[in-house]
Amino acid sequence: MKKTIWYRLTLNSAEVAAGEVEKRKAAFDEAFTAARAPRMMALFQQSRQDGGIDLFLTPECIDDAPQLIDEWGCTPCDRPSMAGLFLLVGHNEMTYYMP
Repeated sequence: MKKTIWYRLTLNSAEVAAGEVEKRKAAFDEAFTAARAPRMMALFQQSRQDGGIDLFLTPECIDDAPQLIDEWGCTPCDRPSMAGLFLLVGHNEMTYYMP
């Protein structure tokens, strides 16, 4: 059975202003590289109207970067809407294969 649970980390506007997006992106990039850049492992961001940002980790991250999901306190969620979704780390073609 294919995994369909995504993971979300919500950052408020103060966290965004403090550079949390960049810190999380760097940590994810390290995990991505350590896992040998799996095709379906990716980190996305989506801006919110309140100035915050939601970061989304693909379902495969539970296998390839479980420590980040745990450390960051990510919550399980459905696949995010493609509207305003921006790939931060991962392969560009990932958006064609989104589970």
